[in-house]
This record gives sequence, structure tokens and C-alpha cells, in this order.
Amino acid sequence: MTTETDATLRGLLRHLIDFGPLSRPELGEGVGLARATTSSLVNDLMRRGLVGEIPTPPQGRRGRPTTLLDVDDDRYASLGLEIGLDRILVAAYTPRGGQLLRVERPAEPEPGNPRALLRVAAGALREVADSVAATGRVPLGAGVCVPGLVDASSGTVKYVPSLGWHDVALRAGVADALGGAALGGSVLVDSDANYAALAERRARLRDGAAGTSLVYLTGTYGISAGIITGDRLWRGARGLAGDVGHIMLDPGGKRCVCGRSGCFETRAGLAGIVRTALAGHRRRGPARSLADSVEETVRLAQSGDPTVQDALAEAGRWLGRGAAVVSALLDPGAVVLGGHYARLAPWMLDPAREAYATAVLTPGGEAPGLEVSMLGPWGPVEGAALSVLLALTEGSLPLPDPVS
Repeated sequence: MTTETDATLRGLLRHLIDFGPLSRPELGEGVGLARATTSSLVNDLMRRGLVGEIPTPPQGRRGRPTTLLDVDDDRYASLGLEIGLDRILVAAYTPRGGQLLRVERPAEPEPGNPRALLRVAAGALREVADSVAATGRVPLGAGVCVPGLVDASSGTVKYVPSLGWHDVALRAGVADALGGAALGGSVLVDSDANYAALAERRARLRDGAAGTSLVYLTGTYGISAGIITGDRLWRGARGLAGDVGHIMLDPGGKRCVCGRSGCFETRAGLAGIVRTALAGHRRRGPARSLADSVEETVRLAQSGDPTVQDALAEAGRWLGRGAAVVSALLDPGAVVLGGHYARLAPWMLDPAREAYATAVLTPGGEAPGLEVSMLGPWGPVEGAALSVLLALTEGSLPLPDPVS
């Protein structure tokens, strides 16, 4: 296969991942190929088990069924892993994004000692990979993410304040902890915000919304941004773009985990939000995880607790102000609030939008929308799994051989 043919083959696969299902003419038109060339390349992808046909019933009583093409959902699976401050999430997904199974483990990281946490994470990843393989599916690989700055090219975590990690060789650490367990492909690494942005983009495209330019703000252990521009992740000159949680919004404000004061994260980060909201509702027993604290905050807000509702509204206003700064810097088509922000949106979104509209400046009043993510808290995991498929289209992972 020539280099040009290989690139075209990968381009067809990417177009189906983003926009499928499509008819053959629609697919060829979308990538600018003649019908005969499209048909030949589609047949190649079908032999590799990457593309399949979907018969659809005719519109009326007469006529032949229309056959559409999409990524094949039956042969392969890809895995996603998120390593957080208080939990580890692992799931397997079909090529179209259907979740096959998932595993959640509690996490107790030791600052400066990531090995124990990596062993727990790799164990959960191996469990899911083995379960997938037992069903007859072929695991293509795994994406792994953390809430911080990651050099995706080297697989190194540069800085994760919530975990106390600096310059951790995450890809090598996960591969070593797996003990040689085969995943059928590479282990890829990135930030939770970047992977969530990839999943958000595909969900929006398949729902008919524009997805070429967006900023996804995480609502997990800090505030990071996944930036999509021109249909691709924008990583910056050193691959470390998106550290928006440490933009200074409130000079002289609260002390941040980074050592400075007044960071965006101190006013609208989830840990600070739930700490303030639950300050008058102390309980005995083990400390809550972040996810449990969010659910307790939701319960109290739903019950009409004015202190909790006021705390969420105030945090929403700071979130809107910070989102306006991000919007002014990057001019996206939309700013998307993801992670736990989506769970708290009933009380945070309106104040956030009001503050955002006041702070953002655009000619003609055409400000990008401030929207809630289409994904749930598993969005980064879904995006991590999706990254494996996208690596096939980008050439950083080899395409599977034709199925015998």
C-alpha cells in the first residue's frame, strides 16, 4: 500500500468515526473521492473489520433498503482509564462509543509515590481488557488520562497538583504495572480535559451540532481546558495548553494548591465549591470522596437548602467570569462545562451565563455559547478510548491486518 493510499484509507475511517453512518456517495463526497476509489477503500476497511454496513428500511412500502456505512461495532473494543484523586475509572467502548463494561475503584494516592496508584489503575485496566477479550472482541489499545498537564508525545505527566505528581512517566508506568498484559496496541496518555474534549466533539458531530471549535472545561479535581480548533486538539507549543485553572481572577484572593493566590480554581474548582457548600453540614465518619461530596451537594440543593444554593450560584458567577477570559483568549465556537459541572448545572448555569455575558466582549454581541456537556462524568474515559481509534486514523497506531 502506498503512503498516499494509506493516508486516504485513514481519512475515510476518520470521516466515518466523526459523521457516520453515511452512504457510499456521502462518504466519498465528504473526503473528495471518486465513487470507484471510495468503494475500493471501503472494501479494504471492511476486510480489516473496521467498517460495516447498516441496512435501513426503505422510506415507503416499495423500493430497496438503503445501505449505510459506519465504523464496525462488533469486532473491536478500545479502553479508557482515568486516574483521579479519589477514584479510578476504567471502561471499554465499541468503536461507535457504546460502553461495554466499566469498573470503578477507590484511590488513595501517596504524594510523590505514584507507583502504588499505578498498580491499582493497571490492575483495573487489565481486568477490563481480559473481560473484553473473553467476549471475543479484540482490544485495540487503551487511553489513560489524569487531571493535569501531560506531554502526550512522551507519555509523561508534567504536573498534577491534586496527586502531587511531577514528571511521572505515566505511559511507561502503566505498561510496566500491566506486567506485559497485551492490549492489542499502544497505551496512549493525555489530560482528562483533552480526552473529554475529543468525546464531546464526536458526540456533538453525531448529534448534528458543530464541533470544529470548542473549549471543554473540566469540573473534576481542578479546572483544565480541552481545546478543539480546526477539528483537532490544540496542545500549544510544548503540548501543555489548557492549564486555565491557574489564571489569576481574584488578586489577593484565596491561596491555591499551586502556591499562588486568586487562581480561577480557588473560586470555581469543584473541591472549593463543595467545601463551601457543605461547610454547615459536617458529618462524622470517613471523609467523602469528591463524587460523594458532589452528590451530597446536589441532594441539599434539591431540598432547597439556601446556603448550598447560594454557594453554587456564587461559584457559578466566578465560573462565568473565568470562562469569559478563556473565551476572549481562544475565541471558540462554544465553551462547554463538563465533568461535575454538568451535575451542578441546575444551580450554577444561569449565574454563570449572566456573568459570562457581562464579561465577554464580542463585536455585534455574537458571543460563543456557554453550554453544558452532552457527556456525563465518564466523558474523559470515553474520550480516552476514542483516542485509540483516532490514533489509527492519524498513523500513530497501525491499522489491523485484514481478517482471515
